[in-house]
Amino acid sequence: MISIDSLSFDVSSLTRHKRILSDITLNVREGECFGLVGESGSGKTSILKCLAGQFKGWKGRIEVKGASIADTSLKERSNTMQMVFQDPYGALHPRHTIRKILNEPLVIKGLSNRAERVEKALKDVGLDETFLPRYPHQLSGGQRQRVAIARAMILNPSVILLDEPTSALDVSVQAEILNLLASLHRRHQLTYLMVSHDLGVIAHLCERVAVMKAGEIVEVVSREDLVEGNVTHPYTKGLLQHAFSRE
Repeated sequence: MISIDSLSFDVSSLTRHKRILSDITLNVREGECFGLVGESGSGKTSILKCLAGQFKGWKGRIEVKGASIADTSLKERSNTMQMVFQDPYGALHPRHTIRKILNEPLVIKGLSNRAERVEKALKDVGLDETFLPRYPHQLSGGQRQRVAIARAMILNPSVILLDEPTSALDVSVQAEILNLLASLHRRHQLTYLMVSHDLGVIAHLCERVAVMKAGEIVEVVSREDLVEGNVTHPYTKGLLQHAFSRE
């Protein structure tokens, strides 16, 4: 479903050159939930931004459903792939109602039956039509993230990119959003590529995990091996020890 081969990305200025991603190669199977984990600055979100078209100038090859994204317009890519961002408040226009926020992708695509599609998208994430006239500031953090997920789902993509989808939420709400994402994954047979620094979140949803450090993938492990501590790279072992020490 997602094939990344030798992906590299550099940022340069007049005084500085920095490598953000170095020779990233991974494959995400159709219907799989694949995780990217690592400390802040390890390059996890940069991979999502290359996929989503937010970063330009990367080198290598990225394919989604067998098509190179370098040869696919952003409009075409959005039919297949959507993204859910870390901060649900920042991702939603503060002066637009929930109705307008959810309608916008449908208007851009010229789709019909918009009212029905909007209500169905809200229902899928556990909200109802009473939320339509509200503004983002009138919703809780968890409700805002549900709206952001509904917006990502409304075009019926097959791939969802998840950038720390629970890290900005209260602990009590995080489990609700994770359970929602798991339910949507099963019901719609979605493919997820999910970024998190939280091993517990990754283990909850993802079948396989790529561990990243300084722009490189140091190890790919199954969820079972991650939970049982069957890892080989010292960095992965350190992440596990740090996670356990906080419990």
